[in-house]
Parts: sequence; C-alpha cells; structure tokens
Amino acid sequence: MPKKTVSDSLAKNQCKTYLESLGFENLHPARGNSCDLIGYKKNQQYFFEIKYSSKSHGDFFGCVMFTELFQALSNKKNYFFVICRGNRENLDNWFYQIFTVEQFFEFCTLTTPICHYRLIVESNGNLKRANIGKKSVLATEKMILDIWK
Repeated sequence: MPKKTVSDSLAKNQCKTYLESLGFENLHPARGNSCDLIGYKKNQQYFFEIKYSSKSHGDFFGCVMFTELFQALSNKKNYFFVICRGNRENLDNWFYQIFTVEQFFEFCTLTTPICHYRLIVESNGNLKRANIGKKSVLATEKMILDIWK
C-alpha cells in the first residue's frame, strides 16, 4: 500500500497570498532555513513558519522542530508562526492567525524529543557512526538526563 503524503504546499501558497495582503513583499520559500517562507516589509527581513491543519474545524495540533524554535529564538523580532486552515475546494474561506515567538511558546509543550541514529555498514560488515552534520549535536547521557529532570 503506498504511503499517503500530506503536502502543505497549498497552505504555504495561501499564506504567501495572505502575507502579501498584509504588505509583505518578495515572499519566497526559505530553502536552507528553519522556516517555510522569507519575506520583506520596509526593507526588513521576516521569517514565517507555517502550521497547517486540513481539518475544517476543531483544535490545532502539530509539531515544531527544535531547529525552527532555535531560529525563532535567535530572531524573535522578525520570526512569526502562522497557523492556518482551509481546503482546496474553497480558497476564499481560510483561517489565519499570526503569532510572535513569545505568543506561540504559550501553546507549546515539550513531550518526547527524539534522537536520530545512523549506522554505516562497511563492506567488511563493521559498523561505524556517520559523520555529524553542521546542524546536529552528538547526543549524550548528560543531555538526556538534564532534559528529563
């Protein structure tokens, strides 16, 4: 059975249009950044993380990556979270709410952080650790114990 893929590209396009109506310009995908869109207003750069719900009503629930939170905290004055909902059939009836970093944190809880692991299997069958990327940190026992105090 093929895996169902949920794309938020429609939501990003809808939010782009919405943000343009608020005076933001030159909005474009934020490739290589920990947000979805980058735009400008009065020569100031802004970052937008889009959180989309396809449900027509009810609560919003989702995840925020630590990389997104780090970029948000590092750019508090110009990073915003945008929650939205709507559907393809009725593009005029979408809901949007923009949150500052401080406002969005009021709704966030830390539940279960995850660690990624990757074992490289060499041709002789030995296992070795993959190189750690620039945006990664090697997990430690102390790190886990400090988080779970």
